[in-house]
Formats: sequence, structure tokens, C-alpha cells
Amino acid sequence: MAIKVFTVKEKTTSKYTATLKDEDGTAIALASLTTLTLTLYDISSTSRTIINSRNAQNVLNANNVTVHATSGLLTWEMQAADNEIQDSNKKIERHRALFKFSWSGGQGIHEVDFDVENIEKNS
Repeated sequence: MAIKVFTVKEKTTSKYTATLKDEDGTAIALASLTTLTLTLYDISSTSRTIINSRNAQNVLNANNVTVHATSGLLTWEMQAADNEIQDSNKKIERHRALFKFSWSGGQGIHEVDFDVENIEKNS
């Protein structure tokens, strides 16, 4: 499965949405979820630096992430600290958000990559 990619400007807020689904493609309702964590890291370097302390962080309707009660719609209100450049020499830096979740019938992952544009290097 291809990973989605979008672009944000460094140190700005943004919003990301996706639908959590089971292996059959059925949306997972909030009441069925038992865990939801977020790991956010820089994938443009070998260090894989964790960003904004989001290392397997609980985000089940917490820490700027919500899941709709019935539709499985995940909404992440990205904070400015989620979009910080780790290497100030880069014009663009790729970050990955890894959502891991479990529900009454199994476990899943949802990944999204996004490019963070270094405003100072691109002005």
C-alpha cells in the first residue's frame, strides 16, 4: 500500500484526516477501539529522530487526535511542534506519522508521510 504524502510549512498548524478501517475495509467505530498510538519521526535522516515527544503516544481521543464515534474518521490537529525541521540545512524534510491501533477484532496501522518545508531556507 502506498503511503500518502502532503506538505506543510514548518512551525505551523495543520489538520490531517483519515478513516481507520479493518482488514476488510470496514470503518472501525470509536467504541470498538481499545488502543490508538502515534509515533512521529523524521525519516529523511538515518537517526529517525522522534518529534514532539510523540513516541507511541496515546492518542485515543487525546493529545490532539480524535476519532468519530461511528465513522472511524481520525482527525489529527497537528501542532506547530509537530512540524519542526530537525536539520536546519534542509529545504524539505520528510516526517512520518505512524498510527497503531487495536480493536475488538484485531490490530492495524496507518502511516502517512509529510514534507515539512523549511521557510527560512525557501525564502
